[in-house]
Amino acid sequence: KFGGRELTYASDLDLMFVGDDFRAAQNLITALSIPSPEGVIATVDARLRPEGEKGPLVSSIEAFEAYYRDRAQLWEIQALTRARPVTGPDRENFRAIAHAAWSVAGRDPNLFEKIDAMLHRVRAERGSGNDALDFKTGVGGIIEAEFLVQALQMRNDVRETSVQLAIVKLAGIISSEDVNRLERHYEFLRRLETVLRRRRNTSASSLPADPAEQRKLAIGMEFKDRQTWQEQCERARADIHRIYDKYFHS
Repeated sequence: KFGGRELTYASDLDLMFVGDDFRAAQNLITALSIPSPEGVIATVDARLRPEGEKGPLVSSIEAFEAYYRDRAQLWEIQALTRARPVTGPDRENFRAIAHAAWSVAGRDPNLFEKIDAMLHRVRAERGSGNDALDFKTGVGGIIEAEFLVQALQMRNDVRETSVQLAIVKLAGIISSEDVNRLERHYEFLRRLETVLRRRRNTSASSLPADPAEQRKLAIGMEFKDRQTWQEQCERARADIHRIYDKYFHS
């Protein structure tokens, strides 16, 4: 979310450090994580780096390029569609390497099949077991919309780290009706996520099962009643899944 400038309440900062200054990276993580009466500035997650938790915290630009050229898994390459260089002398090299990695992967004739398989793994590993409540990992949820957009970006070489802006840039690749619905419904689900997280003060991404709590959430999203809100939730997810199915399984 940080790469796409789409951070929401309680989001981690997914960071990769490319260069040669290990101490600077370590100091940044420490500074962001120091507890205060207001909490921490941000929780840093650096596990997306080459080799994951087993790899070094900081990679040279040469090691970064070699990893994504030769050994990275598809999910790691897919994540680079949202990678944004923030600071440092290697920003343009980083941008070019990231783009080369995902644009090459986008030529794989089995790209959509592989990304669809990843989505099902995510759903099995991270879902709560109640798909109706899982508006992030469930059918027609946030992640399904993001995987759809990223697959289309990779296939059609659409450079944009923001999912919401990438949807707009898909105009001409997918129908204007699908663009409009994806844009509207994705924004709705992200707003739902933000309101829910602020209410719970956690990184929750599943709806409460209690109808009374759902009603409070609906009011927090400025709906007049729970039923209208629930209908919008169901419509958003149904439309997202229909569009996903159209491009992945047609």
